[in-house]
Amino acid sequence: LSGSVRVAVGPSAEQLENLEFGVGEALRLKPGTVHRVEAVKDSDLLEASTPHLQDLVRLQDRYGRVSRGE
Repeated sequence: LSGSVRVAVGPSAEQLENLEFGVGEALRLKPGTVHRVEAVKDSDLLEASTPHLQDLVRLQDRYGRVSRGE
């Protein structure tokens, strides 16, 4: 089964591993884990986060948003 969502995850932006997920699959990441989500096919994705918004670091953003403090 080919995944419909690809998640690049790792300890740093230089060390990301690509994982693919299909319908009904889930992933839980520890706080501080570097990750990027990409839809391979049209997908509905639910992402939940902790209330600690100050730890967000944008590595890349197609909408021109920046991390806090930049």
